[in-house]
Amino acid sequence: MNPVPATSIPIQNVYYLLAYAWDHFRTGDEVDIDQSQCPDAHNLLAMLLCGGIRRLATKGMDKDYRQFTETTPRLRGRVDVLASHRRMTHVSGKMICEFDELTADTLPNQVLKATCRRLNRFSMHLSKDNRKQVRHCLDLLADISDIRLASRAFHRVQLHRNNRHYRLLMHVCQMLHSLFLPDQQSGTHRFRDVLAEETVMHRVFESFVRQFAVKHCPDAKVSAMKIAWHGEWEDDVNSVLPTMLTDVTLSRPTRKTILDCKFYKEALVTRHNRHRLHSSHLYQLMAYLNNKSIDEGWETVDGILLYPAVNHHLDLSFSLLSHDIAIRSIDLDQNWPLIHQRLLDVLS
Repeated sequence: MNPVPATSIPIQNVYYLLAYAWDHFRTGDEVDIDQSQCPDAHNLLAMLLCGGIRRLATKGMDKDYRQFTETTPRLRGRVDVLASHRRMTHVSGKMICEFDELTADTLPNQVLKATCRRLNRFSMHLSKDNRKQVRHCLDLLADISDIRLASRAFHRVQLHRNNRHYRLLMHVCQMLHSLFLPDQQSGTHRFRDVLAEETVMHRVFESFVRQFAVKHCPDAKVSAMKIAWHGEWEDDVNSVLPTMLTDVTLSRPTRKTILDCKFYKEALVTRHNRHRLHSSHLYQLMAYLNNKSIDEGWETVDGILLYPAVNHHLDLSFSLLSHDIAIRSIDLDQNWPLIHQRLLDVLS
């Protein structure tokens, strides 16, 4: 199944998807994306990264205390007397000192620099202005150490109250890293088109819908809910049962809804000139509904399958095993106010 084609989604709408998904959207914000600077999602990510780094350079970059060891004639911190005598540094009037120093050479800033270096190295698909901005950001990060960027670096980044403004930038860096893989044919590295990557964009779309619901459905408790299987089995069966984790669950006092997001170009399968729903999508949703409806207060839970379609419009409603089912689509090639209203209607 083909993912939603990149050319069908205006780049301004891609920005809104990412801003919501990364919880960086402020109500009332409107953006005017320069098409010459951001002709595609790759350039959009580069623009977001460079803009964020410039703001950090102006307002002050994240700093933390790091321990340094230095052989110096000026005593500071803890003096390592034994090591100094062992190396005979005292002969030249110096001692080995260990001290803490506040520095901007932190892991988040090292991740930013490593991402900029990679963008600069593979900048053939960037606009002229974005290439210039990437080089400028490398100058701003000149005092930051170079690291080899790996997936584990993002798990080591610790965000807290004082550096939480790095969250969007870390998301941008992580997405660019996930798109930077070797070409299977040539073996060379390249950046893949983010919108052509179904797995990546499914996570973005799912998070976008969930964060949109958090902001615009104040009457509902919004979550990604883990659903337990209801049945009887031996203990060893638990280890092989698949996990049921919803994309978006809305719990209202009078209504419960489980919403499953699918980032597909076509919500219907065409076989023998007949259009049908994806069976696996409907089976999965029914498994969620049937198992969750056994829990107290969830007896009448309903379900929604949501597709970010650009080639058709779906509004199907029916009932299965006493559960109300809705199949909906959102046309991402529309102006954003129409997308906003459509999603409000789906979630209401």
